[in-house]
Amino acid sequence: MFRVKDLLLAPETFDDPIFRNHLCGFRLYGYVASTDQKRPWFSLVRCIFFTVSLWMCCALMLARVFRGYENLNDGATSWATAVQYFAMSIATLNAIVQRDRVIGLLRVAHADIQNLISEADDREMELLAATQVYTRNITLTLCGPSFIAGSMAYLDCIYRTVFLPKSVFNSSAVQRGEEQPILMFQLFPLKEVCDNFVVGYIGAWYALSLGMTAIPMWHTFITCLMKYVNLRLQILNKRVEEMDITRLNPRLIIDRLSPTELSHWRKQLFRDFVEEHIRIRNLVHEIQHLIRVPVMLDFIIFSISMCFLFYALALGISSKMDYFFIGIYIFVMAAILWMYHWHATLIVECNDKLSFAYFSCGWYNFDVPLQRTLLFVMMHAQRPMNMRALLVELNLRTFIDIMRGAYSYFNLLRSSH
Repeated sequence: MFRVKDLLLAPETFDDPIFRNHLCGFRLYGYVASTDQKRPWFSLVRCIFFTVSLWMCCALMLARVFRGYENLNDGATSWATAVQYFAMSIATLNAIVQRDRVIGLLRVAHADIQNLISEADDREMELLAATQVYTRNITLTLCGPSFIAGSMAYLDCIYRTVFLPKSVFNSSAVQRGEEQPILMFQLFPLKEVCDNFVVGYIGAWYALSLGMTAIPMWHTFITCLMKYVNLRLQILNKRVEEMDITRLNPRLIIDRLSPTELSHWRKQLFRDFVEEHIRIRNLVHEIQHLIRVPVMLDFIIFSISMCFLFYALALGISSKMDYFFIGIYIFVMAAILWMYHWHATLIVECNDKLSFAYFSCGWYNFDVPLQRTLLFVMMHAQRPMNMRALLVELNLRTFIDIMRGAYSYFNLLRSSH
């Protein structure tokens, strides 16, 4: 499928201001490796182990869901957990298959950001800094609820192990209804195997750690890629409006240039802008190919899951803890869908502004041949830059339709009950 040496990143890539945190996580799970590592093949082994274990956890959770639950609340939270792991398993497998595409995107992004830092003015550095803060905040927004829910499950496990040990390694009493199982044990169909410390205890802890880290890390990584594309479009719009030919040659003195020389340098600048726009369009195309299958599945799975969770809330649940976990699941699913659709909308809107940036560049001071060239450049800039996930177009309107659809099906279920 791929060779290890083709998937290595330069050590400085891991200090990238936008992708630094995600690359640390990817490196931990063996998804990427550095050229200065002594045994880069060991990262590939870790990656395979991580992927296989994630799919095993997903299969066990789905098997437990299909066995059914006596309590709708337990079934709702277990179903939501299982589909989250299933969606993540599909995304992980897709990322492994397209691993060379991800590495290529990271290399291009890092080289472009380093080039931007070396030649950017104060305003462009402000845009880069704002993008860095934005990506960090959006990562915390999704990681926060995941870590809170996971920490509560861990605390429940620790508390029950220390103060109520009979409810931990006593699956027969749990099956008779004499004891309540630990939150993590409700997700797996292990029965007496839960009494085994390695399988039932350490295994459940490891499975939970996968969900806490892998799910938010992957989705926010794609969000960072999309925000990086938006940054490049913002900088392109700014440079088009300025139409500063000294970017091509800092030693140029505009007042001493003849009209012919001015037209020559402006035409050169037009060519550079068009080439940059084509590179951005190719980048969007690569991201679209990377996410179209998993995002399409997220669209289907999360829509159904949110409808089911709303239905479980409407029927009434037994404890505040159930309210909390169901609320967390609804928020995370909606946030994942929102991030894809919102940032795709940002890319479309920023691309639409490009033709207006050309119009604002002082074209009325150009000579007639250059004005004609500008018309063709503006026509090229007006081509849409929409992103699709197979049958679904990624934009804010689609996200609103998803929310409306989930709520409509929820009302249908509630009225028929």
